[in-house]
Amino acid sequence: MRGRVRTGSCDDSCARKISTGGVVNSIDSTGERLGPAVRTFDRGLDVLTSFSRTRHAQSTSEIAAETGLDRTSVRRVVRTLQALGYLEAVGTRYRLTAKVLDLGYAALAARDFSELAQPYLEQVAESSGQSCSLGVLDGDAAVCVARAAVRQALSISLAPGSRVPAFASALGRVLLSDVDEVQLRPYLHGLRLKGYNDRTVTDVDELVRRIDEVRRQGWALVDQELELGVREVAVPVRSRTGTVLAAISLATNVSRVDVPTLTTGILPHLLAAADELERDLTAHVPLPIRAFVRRPE
Repeated sequence: MRGRVRTGSCDDSCARKISTGGVVNSIDSTGERLGPAVRTFDRGLDVLTSFSRTRHAQSTSEIAAETGLDRTSVRRVVRTLQALGYLEAVGTRYRLTAKVLDLGYAALAARDFSELAQPYLEQVAESSGQSCSLGVLDGDAAVCVARAAVRQALSISLAPGSRVPAFASALGRVLLSDVDEVQLRPYLHGLRLKGYNDRTVTDVDELVRRIDEVRRQGWALVDQELELGVREVAVPVRSRTGTVLAAISLATNVSRVDVPTLTTGILPHLLAAADELERDLTAHVPLPIRAFVRRPE
């Protein structure tokens, strides 16, 4: 049976598990007991990680012996994992399914994608003197996954993990340009189209028209719709089949950069960076990048 107290080699953030009287209690690094939902998740991870090359199929009794969990808990967790598609029954034993690969692919793809893009973002930031971001579509928002920042007096400051409304940002409109109009209209109707100021476009027909324009010209410009005084331009990053995987955007203060300078002086740098990143992605990233992008259905 595995040792149920993890110390030494364990990272400080991991939970220590202490078996007392046959009951497993989960305790975090500060000594606080974890809640029921966290304990259930913790047990699910224990069951999944109990499988290995030498233990590719196990009975509930074997899983209990390996994890230190009682058999009732193991049976409950196994039933849940089976219903979710992560385990399958083979006679009286269970084995992992290929679906467990999804747990690692999304995070790994996102990390590799961001790391690969970072040099290109820094190149654009250095040549333009403006902060540059990489974003992906997540439901109703464009999410920043990488950024090269310079000192700017902007009220909107993106950092990895930051979210902006897809309909009102250049980053988001580029990402939405890859969505078929049959899906796009219901998607937009389902959003809370908030007017951030009197320049924000909230009419669905007009948004569809502008996103179609982005689709045709290959880039987006949003002029102070999300925040007065902030102008943003964005371009797509495509797969070899033409699918939009992500977008690179650059936002600037309207007092510093006018529209002609943005579209004729800075936009070519963004397009060149996206083109180079696309070639790099084709050559170096074998993972399914789209696995971590939640798109309209």
